[in-house]
Amino acid sequence: MSFQSKNKQSGVALITAVLIVSLAVVASISIAENYELNFRRTITAFDSGQAWSYAKGAEQWAKAILARDQKDNTYDAYDTDNAWWNNGAPLVFPLPDGFIEGSLEDAQGKLNINSLLEGNKPNPIAQLRFERLFTTLEINKGLVGAIIDWIDANPNPTGSDGAEFDIYIGLETPYLPADQPMKDISELRLVHGIDQEIYNKLIPHVTVLSDANSSLNINTASAEVLETLAPNIRPGLGQELVAEREDKPYKQVGDLQRHPLIQQNGITLDTDKLGIKSDHFLLNTKCVIGKSQVKMVSLIHRGAGNNLQIIKRSQKL
Repeated sequence: MSFQSKNKQSGVALITAVLIVSLAVVASISIAENYELNFRRTITAFDSGQAWSYAKGAEQWAKAILARDQKDNTYDAYDTDNAWWNNGAPLVFPLPDGFIEGSLEDAQGKLNINSLLEGNKPNPIAQLRFERLFTTLEINKGLVGAIIDWIDANPNPTGSDGAEFDIYIGLETPYLPADQPMKDISELRLVHGIDQEIYNKLIPHVTVLSDANSSLNINTASAEVLETLAPNIRPGLGQELVAEREDKPYKQVGDLQRHPLIQQNGITLDTDKLGIKSDHFLLNTKCVIGKSQVKMVSLIHRGAGNNLQIIKRSQKL
């Protein structure tokens, strides 16, 4: 073999060796990166699991608060001295490598969208309350008709802004109206004419409960909701009632009708389905562990004998 051939072979061998080493280095880096990625995923999954466990643990705490509240009072009202039962104000607890934040609010202090139907016909009193709320919030009150059409089973639009099958099927991305009671408040965003801005305005004052006959708790209703109870309540009166209610909750529905601010203004309240007790409560929980975050909304039902159950649990984005 010539000297030139030996050089060529040596060159090929060197290139091959360099290539093998390079591939080995690339493979090692890839393995290390995959290991790190899998490790991070494992840690994230562990943190996420912990966050969920803490969030579900908050439900048990809320149940204990509600059980004690049931024993202490014959009525349900927010208590500024109780951090967990303070008109939805959040309470924050530190955790190892994170925190948990929770707030408890009365779902029956809001207008129930499903109360808009009585059988399969619009409930006139509930419809008026919603229309008054929309007016207070500077929202087109005709959209209440579109909400009714979303939950009723008949094909006839309610009012000039009603929306039935033909409206939804004609959208750029068509879908069908539910034609049944709402299951979750997020459905409201699907109603024709309800954009994100309107949705955000409504959320503090409306809810979705399966029981269309659930009462509206006048002790926990917002000022805006209290102003829906009669046609001639002046703007601002609801806030005055709320301010006085903090120190002196109503012990019976008649207390509100007899209130001097109501009497002096010649107001006769629509007392249909008003109450001072509640069975449904919303727990809003946020838990952060490391880089994992869980936001959860739990609907708690308090039944006879202080039987407390989680009847719905949903994750928020």
